[in-house]
Amino acid sequence: MHLPKYENKPFKPPRRIGATEAVIKSSPAKAVGFKRTPSSQAPRSEPKRPKTPYAAGPVEGTSVACQKIYTLMHRKPTNKKHKTWNGDGYAISKSPDRFTFYDDSGKFIGGSSYAGENELTETIFRAGGLEIQLDYEIVSADERREAKVVLQQSNNTSKINGRNSAKSEVSGQKGLSPSPPIPIPEQFEKKSMPKFKSAFKPSKILTPLSGPLKSVKQKYLPVFDISKIESPVLMNKFAEADVDVVVDPLVGKNLRPHQREGVKFMYDCVSGLAKPTGKPPTIDQTTTSLILERDSDISGCLLADEMGLGKTLMTIALIWTLLKQTPMASQVPCSQSGVPLQGLCSKVLIVCPVTLIANWKREFGKWLNLSRIGVLTLSPSNTAEKDKYDVRNFLKVQRTYQVLIIGYEKLLTVSNELKSGKDALDLLVCDEGHRLKNGASKILNILKSLDIGKKVLLSGTPIQNDLNEFYTVVDFINPGILGSFSHFKKRFMNPILRARDPANRYNELAVEKGEERSKEMIEITQRFTLRRTNSILAEFLPPRTDMILFCKPTEAQVSAFKDILQGAQIDLKGLNANSSLSLITLLKKVCNSPSLISSDSFYHSTLENSKISAKYQRALNSGKLKVLMALLERIRNGTDGEKVVVVSNYTQTLDIIENLMRSADMKTCRLDGSTQSKRRDSIVTSFNRDPTMFAFLLSAKSGGVGLNLIGASRLILFDNDWNPSVDLQAMSRIHRDGQKRPCYIYRLITAGCIDEKILQRQLAKHSLSQKFLCDNKAENGHADDDLFNKEDLKNLFTVMTDVSSNTHDLICSCEGEGEEITIEDQETRDVTPSPVTANKLDSWQTALDAQQTIEDYNAKIEKVQTNLIKKCLVGYKHINPRKVDDLLDTVATEAVRRLSSDVVFVFVKPGE
Repeated sequence: MHLPKYENKPFKPPRRIGATEAVIKSSPAKAVGFKRTPSSQAPRSEPKRPKTPYAAGPVEGTSVACQKIYTLMHRKPTNKKHKTWNGDGYAISKSPDRFTFYDDSGKFIGGSSYAGENELTETIFRAGGLEIQLDYEIVSADERREAKVVLQQSNNTSKINGRNSAKSEVSGQKGLSPSPPIPIPEQFEKKSMPKFKSAFKPSKILTPLSGPLKSVKQKYLPVFDISKIESPVLMNKFAEADVDVVVDPLVGKNLRPHQREGVKFMYDCVSGLAKPTGKPPTIDQTTTSLILERDSDISGCLLADEMGLGKTLMTIALIWTLLKQTPMASQVPCSQSGVPLQGLCSKVLIVCPVTLIANWKREFGKWLNLSRIGVLTLSPSNTAEKDKYDVRNFLKVQRTYQVLIIGYEKLLTVSNELKSGKDALDLLVCDEGHRLKNGASKILNILKSLDIGKKVLLSGTPIQNDLNEFYTVVDFINPGILGSFSHFKKRFMNPILRARDPANRYNELAVEKGEERSKEMIEITQRFTLRRTNSILAEFLPPRTDMILFCKPTEAQVSAFKDILQGAQIDLKGLNANSSLSLITLLKKVCNSPSLISSDSFYHSTLENSKISAKYQRALNSGKLKVLMALLERIRNGTDGEKVVVVSNYTQTLDIIENLMRSADMKTCRLDGSTQSKRRDSIVTSFNRDPTMFAFLLSAKSGGVGLNLIGASRLILFDNDWNPSVDLQAMSRIHRDGQKRPCYIYRLITAGCIDEKILQRQLAKHSLSQKFLCDNKAENGHADDDLFNKEDLKNLFTVMTDVSSNTHDLICSCEGEGEEITIEDQETRDVTPSPVTANKLDSWQTALDAQQTIEDYNAKIEKVQTNLIKKCLVGYKHINPRKVDDLLDTVATEAVRRLSSDVVFVFVKPGE
């Protein structure tokens, strides 16, 4: 009798033929396959068999119950790069270093010994022309019973069919008697021999066994045994889930507490699980599983953590989990032990800036090893046809590649191929997702047309300018969750902006409605938005010291400011947007170096015939350049081989800095917008590894995203950008995972000039971002948290040469002797303008009373604005270099002493 074979069916252990001792005694030949001898002849004695190390069945006289049993996977030897396993089976350990292997029908494969050089489950055995790898040891009583049925039944069936044992076959002698029958466990004994019934069923899932094993219940096992993992990351699930989903311990062991929380949050969102009511899960709950309800509105998430928190690692952990595991084991094929063989996703598309493609692939190799997962990237040297061919193959071929990493711009080339195979894509990851803020973007529309259900957006700065852009990003992640744009504009954006408009500061109804809509919007978006600051890295990374150095402008700079403003002959009250921005840009260049005036387009078109002359074309020096060179000199000569990164928004400024450093014999490398994509990775690697390379010149907008410059421990931000995210990204290039030295960040500000106005404006935008992204209500701000309105525009063009720091004067009146100003939440609430006070204007009163009410209200508004600046500068010590010598950093202290009066004030936030 032969075991039935079912093609393309998962393995089901067949039930044992229930032979009894009575049947065996009455008909031994028929029961166990002995050849009958004539009655006149005595049976021949069995000759001695040659010694062979392995047998087709258990050792004679030894029960399977006394041996260790393992599940295994096998395949034919192959030279393919990405290997797959073709079949399952069992292994029996007769001794700690010897194994016998069987396939899933119980057929003997061969045997092998274990040298003990590698982990047992990582060793590749070779037997019977196959490669074999052990999966796990069977310790469950139910599973052992199933395995014993297969092994014992297979052995007896081969004898019933007249086949000799493996030992007989090896000996080469015919007619030898087989081994005695295997003892039958008592629980399988029956009084009669029932007809054989196959345990295989035309189903993709395991079903309960009947007969002697009818007590075994249908069950599914997680891919990883939680009991054998130290501090496992166990995902949340819904009530109908069949099995737990556990993050692969290969990755999970590298996750920090906040990263474990982030992976679980992303998994909940892409799985459509609702955030639990009440207090959200804490970091301590990452090893437990919560039963959550389904949320049909959510299928994606926005991971808005600040830079350096490991968004890439968290995403890789999520991708690997979704590719290999599913909570619905009943809907996918399972192994013989009930382990799901397929995950929730099969194909993943990662879209990122072209400069980060190599970094993403390198991170996959670092955390998973590229032999485990197939990652496809499109080579920059490819032709358009080759790119299209690669994308088509990625979507059609199932097992070779699971992840495609592509640049945003490349989407335009392969959009048709992606659309034609969009049904194969299960998960979309967009790195630096704030690039999708423009609703009219072709790239955004292509991604929308792919209609991928599960989406993950990564961005440290999702709100960069206004709520319009924020809506575009949110609606892409979870379409319709904020309604149509017209609905969003009417219900949320207009009331919020109206309440923040200084012209409506006395309108009680507008303020209250704006706050109400803000809270409603926050409640909706926080269901799928996770935002943490890099303050949680304090215990994992070396300390970081932040320093804001206010530099005194040189005489040439002051003269240039005066000549530009007088030469422009612009009525500051009538400035339009274009002329204002052009004039602002020109003044920013003067803060860097007066020599940049001659290359400015606004100067050539408007001011070339005015009082400004060629005297500034050679006026190279500025207060910031003096401080920069002093810091660089001290870093090179006063530290133990430390390196430095110098960041600027202008390539022309980098040209000046590069020439100055070369003249000082400082070895540099540079990355800006003109650097070829294929050279960027090699430049970064060379800087990090080459001890002779002293400085890295970086263009903030071209290279300030995603770069890992841990070879340097000091960074100088030479100029500021209106967008705080640009500066925050740039300053995070050195203080990140892998950094071994304490880090120092120096921000150079020209005192009393537009540099300070930009710094203060950054605080306003940061406040807006915190309002809609942070769970902490203490950081939510107020309706009047914009530090400037249209009336303040003219102040941008005011140069105050008699102040050491306008920012310090706004928030503090201390002497700069190292004081640290703190702010309490109660202090902010106490000075918040009350709508009741503002409502006095609704009633009749004299002009003098109305004027006094307005003045009182404005005074409180100014107080609120002051507290907002304080809140952003909490933890900074206020130091006047003329009164305090120690700046809490040897390099800065010695540089300032050398410069005498060129540094007029310092904010220092010491590292902890």
